[in-house]
Amino acid sequence: MTDWRQYQGAFTARIRDPDRQDRPSGVPARRMRVYERLVYANLEGFLLAAFPVSRRILGARRWHRLVRAFLQQHACRTPLFRQIPEEFLQYLRAMQPWPGELPPFLPELAHYEWVELALDTSDQDNGLPRHDPQGDPCVGRPLVNPVLQLLAYRWPVHRLSPRFQPAAPPADATFLVVWRNQELAIRFSLLSPAAARLLELLQARPDFSGGLALDTLAQILAHPDPVALGRYGRTLLMDWHRDGILLGTRS
Repeated sequence: MTDWRQYQGAFTARIRDPDRQDRPSGVPARRMRVYERLVYANLEGFLLAAFPVSRRILGARRWHRLVRAFLQQHACRTPLFRQIPEEFLQYLRAMQPWPGELPPFLPELAHYEWVELALDTSDQDNGLPRHDPQGDPCVGRPLVNPVLQLLAYRWPVHRLSPRFQPAAPPADATFLVVWRNQELAIRFSLLSPAAARLLELLQARPDFSGGLALDTLAQILAHPDPVALGRYGRTLLMDWHRDGILLGTRS
């Protein structure tokens, strides 16, 4: 058993790092290459599907070096293929020191891209509480879509591309909401800081009516014109209800 484990360890080490690990004795080079290419291609395929923008920004060489480093260095703790992108995120976040060849915004961009997969496969809307889908969120207690993530980033992740790669983050944070609507489509929307704070408040206080949440928001922000904020907020709540960010009001 000890010999078998040693053999398995050498075999998998070679698959992870074929440039620096010796091929196990007795394994033909041609057959070894089949395993090396197959494992790498499968791993990269899952990552390409989840992080297309990151791949375009990095280009072929930096992307392949990063995927190879992930395969060499990271020990995944799940046997589920669909969780490989999340493992990749953990790898990026743990990299110390940060490699100079990689853009500093990459962890946030990768997270932004991963959220779509996370929500697409989420089952958080199973067993929804009793609610009225037609309820007025301004009057009743809004039910926030559970298949939703409210996001805050230092970098403008929604704008990053091969042609737009700022050297430093802007002064203001970027707030976004990502959700799965009733048609099972993933939607993204940019939020103002006030809108993000309102949605955060609705998530944290399911006992609040929409009106109470707006009054509380005006106090938190020390807003100079609570009436104008209320009008803005009521329009926002109705738009969120229409778009599926809010599913109605709690019964």
